[in-house]
Amino acid sequence: MNLPILRLGILYYWVFLFLVVIQQAYGQSALTTTEFSRLDQRITQLMDSAHVPGLSIVLIRANKRVYSKGYGITKADSTQLVTPTTVFEAASLSKPVFAYVVLQLVEEGKLDLDKPLYEYMPYPDAAADERYQKITARLVLSHQSGFPNWRKKRESNQLSMVFSPGDRFGYSGEGFVFLQKVVEKITDKPINELMEERVLKPLGMTNSGFVWKSTFNSNYALPHNESGETETKYKPSQANMAYSLHTTAVDYSQFILALLKPTGLKKTTTEEMLRPQSQLPKRFSGSDTLAPGLFWGLGIGIEQTPTGNYFWHWGDNGAFKCYVTANSDRNDAVIYFANGSNGLDFADEILKQTIGGQHPAFGFLGIDWREEVRKQANKRAEK
Repeated sequence: MNLPILRLGILYYWVFLFLVVIQQAYGQSALTTTEFSRLDQRITQLMDSAHVPGLSIVLIRANKRVYSKGYGITKADSTQLVTPTTVFEAASLSKPVFAYVVLQLVEEGKLDLDKPLYEYMPYPDAAADERYQKITARLVLSHQSGFPNWRKKRESNQLSMVFSPGDRFGYSGEGFVFLQKVVEKITDKPINELMEERVLKPLGMTNSGFVWKSTFNSNYALPHNESGETETKYKPSQANMAYSLHTTAVDYSQFILALLKPTGLKKTTTEEMLRPQSQLPKRFSGSDTLAPGLFWGLGIGIEQTPTGNYFWHWGDNGAFKCYVTANSDRNDAVIYFANGSNGLDFADEILKQTIGGQHPAFGFLGIDWREEVRKQANKRAEK
């Protein structure tokens, strides 16, 4: 056989193989212009049908932000357009960001995930029930503290337990408040200052804060009820790790990228964060039946499905809704924020259009794009 021809054939083979790999990688990491256009049209239809005035979204593919866009308006009776840098309430998307900082303290040996929190700082609000002495940072972050989501009377200094710590999953903002107090105690810093120092500034989340900033005033979304009417805007003066984060879709994508890469935490710590700690019931509202493939890690939800492994969280501050899902195998993610009470109604459809896959979290949350909304959007799409 002619040696130069053989070498040329081998070269062509490797070039062909390289192009195939590149094409496959591109197919997984980016949407085409046509697909982006289709996504734009669909999101507009969904918002219109659900009476959601504004929405901001970011897509990540293979650890890169490939798309960011704002839709609609910041306030129903205004002309200010939502942009990727419009500030929204992150609601419970605050919790994973706090968990990130808690795990930094664990790495530094300042906090033990499995040491009872009362040994760092007694909590008078819960002291009437000795079971609270079993609560650890791990149990708080995986929502097994035994506390309710919120006490019956928010102004009360009495916090009752609903089950023994570690018995089962029970979503609790109260647990995060307790852990927040412990973190402030062991670091001797106000929690807002600590979050700025350890996560917002290092990750370049310059348009985010756990308290209201004057810089938000030029471009922020207002809340809207189910009819699309404007409601009063909450501007926190005190940081609460369960829900007070204000941020943008672009800023929050920086945090998600920090989990995917990972950045700011050791790889082993991030793996522990994304490891199942407790299994979720089929319904958030209450069910004794556990959901296959649905778990909670340390501060964030986990889906293990035949179509891939995902981490996720949702946010619900009433008239503000938000959602994030990331595929930890492909390093893809979608993040969106909405300024309407119905903003979660179409989360399943947005994930279908962007990240794909199966998502048992929707059953847990009771999200199944309302039939009447689906029909309205489909009618509009047919026109």
